[in-house]
Amino acid sequence: MIEYEDIILENDQFKNFCKGDINASSFMFISDDEVFLNSFSYCFAKFLLCLDKTSKPCKKCETCKKVSLLSFSDLVIYPKKHTSILVEDIKDLTSNIYLAPLEGDKKVFILNNFSSATVQAQNKLLKILEEPPANSFIILNVTNENKVLSTIKSRCKKLRLNRLSEKEILLATKTFDENKNVAFLSDGNLTKAINYYNDSNFGEIYNACLKTLIQMKDSRSLVKFSSMLSKKREDISLVLEIFESFFRDILLTRLNKENLVKNKNALASLKLIKDEYTSSCLDKILRKINEVREHLNFNCNAVFLIDNLLLYILEVKFLCKE
Repeated sequence: MIEYEDIILENDQFKNFCKGDINASSFMFISDDEVFLNSFSYCFAKFLLCLDKTSKPCKKCETCKKVSLLSFSDLVIYPKKHTSILVEDIKDLTSNIYLAPLEGDKKVFILNNFSSATVQAQNKLLKILEEPPANSFIILNVTNENKVLSTIKSRCKKLRLNRLSEKEILLATKTFDENKNVAFLSDGNLTKAINYYNDSNFGEIYNACLKTLIQMKDSRSLVKFSSMLSKKREDISLVLEIFESFFRDILLTRLNKENLVKNKNALASLKLIKDEYTSSCLDKILRKINEVREHLNFNCNAVFLIDNLLLYILEVKFLCKE
């Protein structure tokens, strides 16, 4: 079943793309948001295959109903057996694309996770893209354009997907409970939002980070809060994102731009401590968070990284007062 179909079909970028001049047979959709990317391409396939479309799928014809369930025989999705596109997938596509459609008058092939496709698979696909058969469409879902051969990119109509709006994220997670804080922290990334929304520890981690920021005043209290956050070592990426959002919001309050603050529920608490940080201090802390994030990518010890970050925050605050 196509996930988040209603949101995609009402998305402005999707509607505008479907209204445009679609004269290509190969498409490349690009986004680091894998859930949104896949849903977007499935809905676009539905648009291509719909028997009674105007500017978007009708959702009523038999084809639309089957495509929504991903059970339409003329819609083929790869990879079939692995997580990456391999030569065997392209061989299957090649043998399939020249066969006549079974249920409609068109065939659509979606290649998910194409960024991880092997060079051999990409080169083999290139031959099909150069001379595609009539009434056949190929859609490539790409999270990292740099990993796709330039010869592939030049033969596709490309679309870089925009971030979703906060309203769309809230609709996707089926909640308008802003206490969940998923919409702003996901920064329009549906994949992140869903992960946060489904994470039973999200609220606990968020509150632990806020408590640390408000109550950690000196090195004597550092051990307490370091110990509390270290219990979340599996979620250190989330801890860093939450801290980053707090410090950015503190900076915005100092610049009298409270209307841009994302942590609206925590605004009163953040305003109480905003004078503890200068703009220069906040800039240094935000740079440090990015540095810690880079170390995390190299599998550095999570407990050490948290200790180091908290100690740095205290040191910078002290130096700013000096």
